[in-house]
Amino acid sequence: MSRIRIVSLSVSAVAAVAAAGLLVITPAGASDVATAEATATPTATPTSPTASPTSPTATPTTPTATPTTPPATTPPPGQEGCTPGYWKNHLQSWPAPYTPGTTLGSVFTGLPSGYASLTFQQALNLGGGGLNALLRHAVSALLNASSPEVDYPLSAAEVISLTNAAIASGNYEATKDLFDQYNNLGAPGFCD
Repeated sequence: MSRIRIVSLSVSAVAAVAAAGLLVITPAGASDVATAEATATPTATPTSPTASPTSPTATPTTPTATPTTPPATTPPPGQEGCTPGYWKNHLQSWPAPYTPGTTLGSVFTGLPSGYASLTFQQALNLGGGGLNALLRHAVSALLNASSPEVDYPLSAAEVISLTNAAIASGNYEATKDLFDQYNNLGAPGFCD
């Protein structure tokens, strides 16, 4: 069995791959990796018995197995992202409506006191883990999702929603890790 890490697929693409029997999704908590198994499915290729010119009886031939190839899939759109370090050092590349002075509280909800008044630029400079790491990567993710130069896997609304949910739950790590992964995809010709 081959394991393939799937970053992002549309619902219709997942349904098509699952319907073809090529996708096994492991329940949450068991593994973070969806696995795909490609198997060669033998199909009988009928052949006709042929008469031998020297023998009055027909010699049957053995059917041969012809492997089938799973349908080719195209990579999903949205395979680009720039790091927090890129956005911190390229203020002129920031997409509207966001500026280095945009405050976290004007975009994200439920922030603990002291965080709502931080600017996006200050958030990109936050060190450490936990909420600081989430906010650093959330700002980067939001700038990626909003930039016409970056084909990011998530929309700006999805980034805001995921960030707000992580803040509300107090469970920052999974969302931070997702943003970190996407923020490190690179964008050839832009932030490479």
